[in-house]
Amino acid sequence: MKFKGEKCAACGNVFEEDDDVVVCPDCGSPHHRACYKIENRCANIAFHETGQKWHKSLADTAAIQENSEVIPCPECRFPNPKNAVKCIRCGADMVQEDKEKENDADEQQNKETASEDPFVQYMENEFEAVRPYLGFDPDEDMGGATLKEVSQFVCTNTLYYIPIFKRMKDFGSKISFNLSCLVFPYFYFANRKMWGWAIISAILSIIFNMPTYILWLSKNISSNSSTESFLSMIYDNQSSLENLDGIFSVFSVIVSIAFCLFGNWLYYRYTMKTLRRMKGQIGGDKVPAKQLMTAGGVKPVNILLMALIIFGIGLAALLGCVQIMRTSDILKSL
Repeated sequence: MKFKGEKCAACGNVFEEDDDVVVCPDCGSPHHRACYKIENRCANIAFHETGQKWHKSLADTAAIQENSEVIPCPECRFPNPKNAVKCIRCGADMVQEDKEKENDADEQQNKETASEDPFVQYMENEFEAVRPYLGFDPDEDMGGATLKEVSQFVCTNTLYYIPIFKRMKDFGSKISFNLSCLVFPYFYFANRKMWGWAIISAILSIIFNMPTYILWLSKNISSNSSTESFLSMIYDNQSSLENLDGIFSVFSVIVSIAFCLFGNWLYYRYTMKTLRRMKGQIGGDKVPAKQLMTAGGVKPVNILLMALIIFGIGLAALLGCVQIMRTSDILKSL
């Protein structure tokens, strides 16, 4: 059968050897006889309006091979001669592919032209200079240092800090939300090199949690000759420790919320104070960017160091509490 391997214009299925095929008398499109009877007309009715004729794809493939250059159809991706106006398989408009290429060429040409335009280059350079500061003026005075210097000192996560610092400077606001300060304020301050506040928050945390640590130890250490005296003191003061634990828990929550709300303001004050001190030390108005980034930014190793400091302070506080309880028992016995 001469249509073997071709597709039915109606259902799109490939013809087999024994298929009953009918051909449209106007455009030559082949159909299964059953498919043609369903609509009782040619499936390629669009061909009739344009006067286009159906062509065998296998024969046309040989014709395409005679052309060294082919272009794919934008619809079915069938290779067509470069000068084809319609796809020889599906009849789609081939000019679309040419238009896309022309548009790509025009876009590339526009980019090359724009890159040579001094005004465009100037605007791009200006945008690159302002973008790190979120559209704010990098030379704006933030209270003894420019916004650019503040950004260089903060170094990381400026997208979060710069708008907050700007609001604090312009409106005098002090409250903002800092999740790190809510959970682990001492680690946050240590990472940002604010050692004063790191030590203060660590000491407060240890003090508020000390009754909890002591009560936990009384339930988890075994009783023997070396711990009997310690456990006896805890049992004698257990009621007082439980009451103190409840009071300190409330204070701990209050302090955590305070650090959460005012942590960014403390960092803003620390940043401006440090920048003013650095400017005074060099005796000039401009501090090198490298020096600012070294003095500021973050230092994750400080978190590990802070954990060791907390362990040392906590151990010393625990031993101090034990000594206080022993002294109290001695005084009671007198």
